[in-house]
Amino acid sequence: MDMYAMSATSVRAPVGDTDFFPVEVGLHQGSSLSPFLFAVVLDELSKLIQETLPWCMMFADDIVLVAERKLDLNMRLEEWQTTLGRKGLRISRSKTEYLHCDFGGVNDIKDIQITIEGKVVPQVTKFKYLGSFI
Repeated sequence: MDMYAMSATSVRAPVGDTDFFPVEVGLHQGSSLSPFLFAVVLDELSKLIQETLPWCMMFADDIVLVAERKLDLNMRLEEWQTTLGRKGLRISRSKTEYLHCDFGGVNDIKDIQITIEGKVVPQVTKFKYLGSFI
């Protein structure tokens, strides 16, 4: 039985509450179990492609992938996209971004773009994960 079947919610605002509307996609907001259940499912779906810390970190529906080269990151993104796609999930292109840090002095090809399904992923200069900025 799907615990979220026929779920509905409303939004509380300073001017009052909205009418109830169906929740059809995404995590069920407000439920303390949602992030945990999603993490358990995502962990199981991705167990064959996960790497050890710090190369792969997950919290609820956020995933951090770390790679030494852009080419490696593109291959890992493709692997995640394919694996999740087989189960009806996808990586959000609009919410995905990358931060390039050359800590190891790795000679990376400068003109390689990070992409998901052929769309360029925007590069950022700072990255926030679980409240900490990098």
